[in-house]
Amino acid sequence: MYDDLDTPCLLLDLDVVESNIARMAAFFEGKPAKLRPHFKTPKTPEVARRQLAAGAIGITVAKLGEAEVLVDAGLGPILMANQVVGPLKIDRLMAMLARGADVTIAVESEFNIRELADGARRSGQHPAAIIEVDSGMHRCGTTDPKDTVALARMLEENGIRYRGIMGYEGHAVLLPEEAERREKGSSALAIVNQHAEALAEAGLPPEIVSVGGTGTFDLSGSWPGVTEVQAGSYVFMDGRYQEVMPGKFDCALTLLTTVLSVKERYAVCDAGMKSLTNEFGPPMSRDGTVKVARLSEEHAHLTGEGLASLRPGQKIEVIPSHGDTTLNLHDWYNVTRGGVVVDRWPILGARKFK
Repeated sequence: MYDDLDTPCLLLDLDVVESNIARMAAFFEGKPAKLRPHFKTPKTPEVARRQLAAGAIGITVAKLGEAEVLVDAGLGPILMANQVVGPLKIDRLMAMLARGADVTIAVESEFNIRELADGARRSGQHPAAIIEVDSGMHRCGTTDPKDTVALARMLEENGIRYRGIMGYEGHAVLLPEEAERREKGSSALAIVNQHAEALAEAGLPPEIVSVGGTGTFDLSGSWPGVTEVQAGSYVFMDGRYQEVMPGKFDCALTLLTTVLSVKERYAVCDAGMKSLTNEFGPPMSRDGTVKVARLSEEHAHLTGEGLASLRPGQKIEVIPSHGDTTLNLHDWYNVTRGGVVVDRWPILGARKFK
């Protein structure tokens, strides 16, 4: 199977992708909250286009480069769930707005707003922003609701469209125990509610309350006051998320690799750390019988009960433990249906970390 493909390379099962999209769309059907899937996982407009067609209200990005890929593809509206810092990046944002793109960015400080206002004056554009709230992940975001209210007022005073708030319970999404995941996720969402309530009391009710990830989509998507959820990994899934929430979605992304050598206690394949990542644990073969025990630059050591069936030259599929960082190393998806390659999609958002 896949004899015509050189390895290591990515396979993307389109049947599974479409099934995952449909499952998530069905969850949000009829709910007040809607889905704004995160582009950090697919990084290709081909998937984002399908998510929008299935009812997503827009796309979330982390970087300007990802937003530019979507704007070039004519897709949006876009929420950049990150701060844009420095004149170079501010001017890139304004250039997208000048093209007619609908892009809302996150701010967390007076510094962000001053830079944004300066860029708006330079360009004549009218940016929009939401305020990021630290809901327990302790990355970026305001911690005091009074500060959030002050930033909302500052946005309006500087001619920047204030649209609402966002939080991210990233410290909860990968917790393996569902009860603990829901407990910590609920605490995070309650913090976001406190900021939303303070804004409403100040006469600044948020149009957008954006939260969530794949690990908490069902909690955050049903939480009072939430308007949208930023889940991303669900569309491909990976080994770590399958451990955390088995059966919710299926793995669409695999890495095809060729066995180079078979020894008594291990085998070696051609997928090293330049094509496969393991920060979320050891990747596994699709059938679960072979484990990627160790990575070097261009080789992987394989172990497991399936070792006895491996032969040099054999190709096997490996499910990445973390799909987002693995696919970021590649330029193409080999798109399959029923085990047959039917298309090749460029990963246009790969390595767009600026």
